[in-house]
Amino acid sequence: MQTPPRHGNNFDLIRLAAALVIVVSHAYVLQIGYAAMPATAPLLLVGYAALAALFTISGHLIPLSWLAQPDAARFFWKRSLRVLPGLVGAVLFTLFLIGPLATTLSPGGYFSALFSGAVATLPFFEDGSALGLFVANPVSFVNASLWTIPVECTMYVLVVALGLLGVLRKRSALILLIAANLLLWLALYHDPALSKVRFTLYFLIGAYLSIHHPHLRYDGTTAFFLALALVAAAGTPLCSFLALVAIPYIVLWFAGLPVPALNRFGTHGDFSYGVYIYAYPVQQAIVLFLGPSLPLWLFCLLSIGITFPFAYLSWNLIEKRALGLKQVDLKSVRSALFSPD
Repeated sequence: MQTPPRHGNNFDLIRLAAALVIVVSHAYVLQIGYAAMPATAPLLLVGYAALAALFTISGHLIPLSWLAQPDAARFFWKRSLRVLPGLVGAVLFTLFLIGPLATTLSPGGYFSALFSGAVATLPFFEDGSALGLFVANPVSFVNASLWTIPVECTMYVLVVALGLLGVLRKRSALILLIAANLLLWLALYHDPALSKVRFTLYFLIGAYLSIHHPHLRYDGTTAFFLALALVAAAGTPLCSFLALVAIPYIVLWFAGLPVPALNRFGTHGDFSYGVYIYAYPVQQAIVLFLGPSLPLWLFCLLSIGITFPFAYLSWNLIEKRALGLKQVDLKSVRSALFSPD
């Protein structure tokens, strides 16, 4: 089984669009704070849908990568190259560029706190107080977007585990996992933080469709009516359940549209990851320096306008170069690292 050709679909376009929608959704939240945010606010729901789209795409493509090359070391090497170099760049950007400018501590106090180990004991992306970051903002997180990366990596481990057990291709295995995750989500439904487990459902549904229904024809009319139903159900408990069907269907329908201009969208690079991991601290800095009362449209434009150059540099200077090492000889790497000489 082969992974789909990079420019034979619209996944690059969807990923970037979803990342930008999340930037807009976060702009709304960061100005008013989570406590004042209505649970059914349209921009919040749209942000959730965009994140669900990203998990769907990941679930659709990642298992195919394993099936095309079922080697655990190679799989984790490729996944690490996709996630870690860009992430390290974003963390360094946050801690050494934004941090010294945004902290309420003195320069000496900031770097003393940074190198004291406090950041490790209290993850800085969840709470910037140890570094004096964004403590007066409506939201005190430094980069809340990063919560999805451990979840995503957990799904990578799950794919390898299923692959090594020889059950990744078994329809019943993924159905049982989807059912178990659905029950777990229902049990945690009323806890906004823990109910985020639902996003793993989109990964699993994407995986199920790519492995067991690779030739399924997605219909535009069906996608339209599912989108219509999703909008009609917005703000009701039904919306979250309907989204489990509607979002994967709509995403995979749009991804498969044979429009050459859309298919070639990512020819010059995939900037979606950079936008996703850089935007939140940039937005927090904007709120800090310009206040939380900017018109939302202006806040969004500033957020995207400032973030995108960093995403562009991240792709061209870090991510693309790292991905060029995907097929390197791992035996040579191990020999170089662990050679007694």
